[in-house]
Amino acid sequence: MVTVSRRIDEAPEIYTLELGAKNEGKSGQFYMLSVQGVGEAPISVASGFGRNLIFTIRSIGSVTSRAMGEGRIGVRGPYGSKWPWKEYNEIVAVAGGIGIPPIRSLIEEMIDAKREGDIELMYGARSPSDIVYKKEINEWMKSVDVHLTVDRGDDRWNGKVGFVPTLLKDSHFSRKAAMFVIGPPLMMKNTVKEAVSLGYREDRIFISLERRMECGIGVCGHCNVGHRYACEDGPIFNYSEVMTEPELFL
Repeated sequence: MVTVSRRIDEAPEIYTLELGAKNEGKSGQFYMLSVQGVGEAPISVASGFGRNLIFTIRSIGSVTSRAMGEGRIGVRGPYGSKWPWKEYNEIVAVAGGIGIPPIRSLIEEMIDAKREGDIELMYGARSPSDIVYKKEINEWMKSVDVHLTVDRGDDRWNGKVGFVPTLLKDSHFSRKAAMFVIGPPLMMKNTVKEAVSLGYREDRIFISLERRMECGIGVCGHCNVGHRYACEDGPIFNYSEVMTEPELFL
């Protein structure tokens, strides 16, 4: 059981919890969070290794819709695979909507390793009000090449309007860069398709299938991808190893 030290309302139905414990997991991994008497859910860590534990949560289920902002919550983990960022010189991180928390963790780890110049962020949200981590993004822009877009703008939005895959052509890195992709299934499918058409190698594209997870321990079968389970074999997968699975982006 861990104390919740801070809660931040990020966007409609999305909030961030900072806990009174250090993150022992790596970017891309997840923890099981629980509310006493209600249940538990797998949530990807949003902070870098060694920093305070941070989770950003969409209020959609019996666990996540509870007032998880006061008192203490159960934390079990970390579990799963991580982003293999240490293996590549350049990384294009692509996130859609609430998929950005594991990318936040990645950016923090690369900043701590003084490699912030080796990552570009391509991030899209449905609208300006749905953008998560507005304060952090402004800070990242000082050292990270950040590209933003929204599906639909408003009177105050002066940035790009369009879907996330349209950002890929703006990358300043070579096509030999690794690409890390996470977000809604259709966004991921279209992003990977666009990346391959632009010349990115399929074996250098990594996708997170975290949104498919439910029990987090390989029991329920909800997150199976062929003979693999996202919670046990993932959630980070090399695209070239799973690209032929028919249910990949369902």
